[in-house]
Amino acid sequence: MQRNGLIGVRAQRPPEISGVGAGENWKFETTALAADFKHFEIRAAAEGQNPTISIFDYIGDDGDGGGVTDKRIAAALRQIGNRDVDIEINSPGGNYFQGVAIYNLLRRHPKAVNVQILGIAASAASVIAMAGDSIAIAHNAEIMIHEATGIFIGTKSEMAAAVDTLTHIDDAMVATYAARSGRPAEDFSSMIAGKDVFFRGQEAIDAGLADILMEREAEMPVYAESDFPSDKASLDRFLAKQDMPRAARRELYRAIGTQNAAEPATQNAGDEPQPDFSALLKALTV
Repeated sequence: MQRNGLIGVRAQRPPEISGVGAGENWKFETTALAADFKHFEIRAAAEGQNPTISIFDYIGDDGDGGGVTDKRIAAALRQIGNRDVDIEINSPGGNYFQGVAIYNLLRRHPKAVNVQILGIAASAASVIAMAGDSIAIAHNAEIMIHEATGIFIGTKSEMAAAVDTLTHIDDAMVATYAARSGRPAEDFSSMIAGKDVFFRGQEAIDAGLADILMEREAEMPVYAESDFPSDKASLDRFLAKQDMPRAARRELYRAIGTQNAAEPATQNAGDEPQPDFSALLKALTV
């Protein structure tokens, strides 16, 4: 392994993330994982090894009974008890507040938390990774950080409140990266303004977001090809999965000039011009 000279400085866990509220609709990542990729497990300690928690899934409840939630991590840590633990991460991110809760659970663990980034620790998963007393990353693995995103509908006052909340989330997130790296929070704020930022292997170490390189090859997550909304029907299912009420979805469809995708087709269905969903889908993409 290649060891970073600053590991002794950086190995202090950042402070607890607090005062950012809660909610299921604040997400970093909406891209779906392929069904055969989803994976979460706890491995008991073999002789000479630490017990291991593998986080190879969406962060939070994915709506289909999967995902890595704070409850599952809490149960795993109770099972492990007063022992060092290895946390393997290969996750595209997910619900921000679930990521914060998992981060805080790991941060409070009484023994050493050793994070290993095997593929990608993106978005909410990158926040979880910062809880490690040590953070190891494969040379071809990635940490990805970016601004929080959400789906909103309502008045201009409600939109202004949403902007305030997103700003608050971003401030808390970059403060965590800053505390772990020893760099000013403004460095990370300027990095992520309007874009995704990837740190591969040694770049993550140079940025202060990881400590050592692992002698392991990484496996990037496999994404499902058709789960993200690309037409009216899949858009309706997607918004319903985000807990948007049917009345709110209808209002959105009227605003963009199309009927509710879940409503029955009319006699002339198929004859009307198809609306341009590109702007909406761009807004949903993170």
